[in-house]
Amino acid sequence: MVGLRPVRAWHANPKVAAPESLVCPVYDTLSEAELERYSAASPYNAASFVPRPRSMPLPEFLERARTQLQRARASGAYVQDARPAYYVYGIRYVPPADVAEAIDAAQRRPEYLLLGLVGAIDVGHLEHGQVALHERTFRDRVLERVALTDATGATFAPILAAYHDAEHRLNDRLERSLGLHRRGLEFEGRVPPIVEARLGATLHRLWRIDAPDEVAALERELAPLRLLVLDGHHRFTAAVRRQYEGRPTQPLVMVVDATDRALQLLPWHRVVPPDLVAFSRLRDALSEHFPRVSDAPDAAEVSSAIQRLDRLRRRGDRGFLVVSGDRAVEVVGVASEDAGADFDQLHEFLDDVLEIDRERLRFVRSPREAIDAVGPGGDAQGGSAILMPPLDAAGIERRAFERGEVMAEKSTMFLPKVAEGILFASADRDRADPDR
Repeated sequence: MVGLRPVRAWHANPKVAAPESLVCPVYDTLSEAELERYSAASPYNAASFVPRPRSMPLPEFLERARTQLQRARASGAYVQDARPAYYVYGIRYVPPADVAEAIDAAQRRPEYLLLGLVGAIDVGHLEHGQVALHERTFRDRVLERVALTDATGATFAPILAAYHDAEHRLNDRLERSLGLHRRGLEFEGRVPPIVEARLGATLHRLWRIDAPDEVAALERELAPLRLLVLDGHHRFTAAVRRQYEGRPTQPLVMVVDATDRALQLLPWHRVVPPDLVAFSRLRDALSEHFPRVSDAPDAAEVSSAIQRLDRLRRRGDRGFLVVSGDRAVEVVGVASEDAGADFDQLHEFLDDVLEIDRERLRFVRSPREAIDAVGPGGDAQGGSAILMPPLDAAGIERRAFERGEVMAEKSTMFLPKVAEGILFASADRDRADPDR
C-alpha cells in the first residue's frame, strides 16, 4: 500500500489571523516582488520562512526561516490539531488569461474546483513502484529544501500526486463528505472549511477528516493506489535524500484523480537570453540536427503559435516552435511512441550542440508570455522563445512507471498550484504523531 496516512498538521488559525495574510504562492513560483509583497502582509506569512530570496545567502535564510517559523507558531497564527487527521484540500480557480488561451478548447471551463486528500507519506516504507517521479531536478534546489527541512524540522506545502481509479471512488467519497456535486458545477458544500483563504483569483479551502470510521474507509480506498508525482519533485527528492542520510522524513502529499477535469497539464516554455545564442545561429544549428525545420512567420503571433502547437500534438510530432521578434521556425524531431511526451530532443540539442547551461534559461508559463519576452519592447528582445506543444499525460505515465525514465527539469506545469501556509507538518513522524 502507498502508505498515505493521517498526520497532526499545522494550519492557519482563523481565530488569530486572517488566513489571507498567512498564505502565499508555492515557493518556486514566487517572483522577488511577490515575495516582498507577501512577506510585508504579515510577519507570520509563509513567505517569511519557506521561499528563499535569491539575494539572500543560504545560511542567513535558514536562520531566518527557523526563527520566523518559531515566532509564527508562538503567535498562535498557526495551530496544530490535537490528533492525526486526513485533510481535504479544495482549490477553486480561474486560470490566468494567458494560460487559459493555451488550454485545449474542449477542456476550458469558466472555473474549476480540484479536490485532493492530504496526508503524510513515510518515504522510508515505500515499496518499489508505489511512487514515481517524471522530471529531473536541479541539485542545488534539492539541497536547499533538505537544508530548510533540517533547519525548521518541518515539511511545508503538500506535494501534488495523481492516482488512477476507473470508478472514481475516492473522489466520490470526498464529494459526499462535503456535500458537493462538481459534475453539476455545485462548488459550495454543506460542510464549512476549517480554513479558507483567497490568493488572487484562487480560493483555497481545507477540511479535516478525523472520525475513526471515515479514516479507516479512506485508508481502504488508498491502499491499492500508486502515485505519480506531478508537482513537488524537488521536495519529494529532498525527503528521499534525508531518508537515505538517516533522517526519516514524512512529506505532505495531496493525492488527486489523474483524470479529474479540474487538473490541467501544460508545458513550461523556454526563453533563451540573447547573450547565449543569436536566433540566426540557433536556426542554422537546428537545421543541421533536426529532420525538418521550416519557416513559420505566422507563429510570431500568439493565436497562430497556439494553433501550430496543437497541430504538432494532433499529428503526434515531437516538435516545437522557436520565435524571435517577427521570425519563427517550426522544428520536428525524430518520431517516437512518446509523441509529445518529453523534452529530451530539445535539451540534448541545447546541452550537447549549443552547450547552454539549463540554469541560464528562463521558464515561462504560456506562449504569450514567451513571445512577449522576445518581441519589441520585451525584456529578452533579441533572444529566442522556445514554445512546446501540449503534453501527453499517458505517455508521461508510461515512461515513469514502465521504463523508469524522467523528463527534463521544468517540463510540465500542472494547474492548480497549492499554496504555502495552508498546511505544514513536522518532518519527523514521532514528533508529528505522538499518539500513533
